[in-house]
Amino acid sequence: MKKTSYLFIVLIVLALFTCAVSAEGAIGGDKGVIQVNCAVNGASASLISINGDLIETKTVTNGMAEFYVYTTATPATTVIVSADGYYTASTAVTMPASGKTTSVTVTLEAEPVGGDRGFLDVHTNIIGAKVDVMSISGSVATSGYTDANGFVEFAIYTTGTPISSIIVSANGWETQTMSVTSPAKGQTESVSMTLVSSSPLIGGDRGVISVTSNVEGATVQLISISGNVAYNGTIANGKADIAVYTTATPVDKVSVSATGYQTANASVTMPAKGETNTVNVPLTKTPSSPMGFAVIGLLAVIGIAALVRRD
Repeated sequence: MKKTSYLFIVLIVLALFTCAVSAEGAIGGDKGVIQVNCAVNGASASLISINGDLIETKTVTNGMAEFYVYTTATPATTVIVSADGYYTASTAVTMPASGKTTSVTVTLEAEPVGGDRGFLDVHTNIIGAKVDVMSISGSVATSGYTDANGFVEFAIYTTGTPISSIIVSANGWETQTMSVTSPAKGQTESVSMTLVSSSPLIGGDRGVISVTSNVEGATVQLISISGNVAYNGTIANGKADIAVYTTATPVDKVSVSATGYQTANASVTMPAKGETNTVNVPLTKTPSSPMGFAVIGLLAVIGIAALVRRD
């Protein structure tokens, strides 16, 4: 009978250890996976948020790239995939539920090989902007999307129909057209275009409050002196840069929160026009509730006592 008692004690200890490990693993917020499938290994896949911000860039390996995303963070809506020798492609993605995986397939089209070529480089201030290269006949000669750096390159054949302009468009931004020149063989023509928001904010001069934190995907709120939430942001790559209007109601506090972490607050100072003020707001994990372990421990003691008494 004593052997049975000892075995029961061992099982109780293992159960307590398993519960402790599970509780520890639960801290940090719910996550899901966005899986991007692509046949071009080595391609660069960039995940873009609903705000147009870069969330993360990964390299396609073994035909896919996986992004682990917080379900409570700013949603991701688009993935942009690019690779040397291929046209950049963009497609919509769906945010996964906790513990789930959503999958998309992106097919890259190889740039044509053969004939004398030059190159047209287009730089913009927008990630994922569509760039249409127009021929002198008025038709679209080729199209592509800007990558995570706002850049896209086109191979232009010198023997093809000459190009005359580019049209750059993006959701929430005014479409713009610019005249371009066909590049000579082996040459590169480079153009830059800055898009303007189709719904510009009113408020005058702006500065930036840069909030740094140790938890990716954490929610950032800038609180005005009146106690209202004036601006929102999300921690990406360790920080959230939030533009604030110097003529608006001043903000004096920042609040940073994330699932599984204790909300933290800090004071901030309004920046002057064109300036950036930085504040660091680290988060601390929420301690596990001891109640569950207390109950399990009590039951274990009662069980052990009963077995010992029977022996």
